[in-house]
Amino acid sequence: MAQSLSQVGLQNYYQKLVNHGLISLSRASQALETLSSPSVSNYPRCLFCSHLLITCCGCSNVTCDNFCCKGAILVASCRLCFSTLALSKECSQIDCSTRAHFIDHKICPDCVKPTDGHILCACGDTWVCGPCATQKTLNLCGRCPRCQNCFCFFRCRYIGVCVDCHKMTLCNDCMEEELSDEGSLSAHKSADLVATCEECGSRICIDCVEENGSRCDSCNSAYCKICSENEECLNCGALMCLDCSTEYGYGCQRCET
Repeated sequence: MAQSLSQVGLQNYYQKLVNHGLISLSRASQALETLSSPSVSNYPRCLFCSHLLITCCGCSNVTCDNFCCKGAILVASCRLCFSTLALSKECSQIDCSTRAHFIDHKICPDCVKPTDGHILCACGDTWVCGPCATQKTLNLCGRCPRCQNCFCFFRCRYIGVCVDCHKMTLCNDCMEEELSDEGSLSAHKSADLVATCEECGSRICIDCVEENGSRCDSCNSAYCKICSENEECLNCGALMCLDCSTEYGYGCQRCET
């Protein structure tokens, strides 16, 4: 552990054990007196299972790091303060600190207030907690260019997104509003999805198709960056997809013409 447990946190922990009837008041007092001895380690262990006691860096709550221990179960951690939404959904942001409750000294959920400014995609599949939504560059969702509401990147039924650059179209609601007002169509720079990856079915915008050479020179099929594998035609130098370039593939149609 990076730091010793606070005296206040330990006192509160033992008092909770007493309140739940897990230990007597005299045993709690004895444990605290023992911990005050200079010869005792700064990292005390659980009275029930001998695992280390750990603390939340945010609020100094103390509990046992063995989640099966009756002390950890009955004297619940600060997850008690976690919102209903945060309890039922894990933040979709890959580096979110609330994914690691009481691990590696990450700040605990009640201290980060996960629903302050949080994002819930309209599809219900992606939720981003408040700190990630307000303090980080999001890696799994983006904003509609018109209404600035957030939507997830992957196959969301409420918006389109380029799989390569993550540029987004207008969301369904904004698209309907824009269609009713043709004069405003050029005011918002949204993605123009013009191709579908032959391999995974993801959509690709016109900029990525042109800049990344996403299309096979032979059959004109489009591929995203992840799925794209090209081989050069030995005769004309065209970049062909594997369907065209393999021994049993279609062959270079540019050469055949």
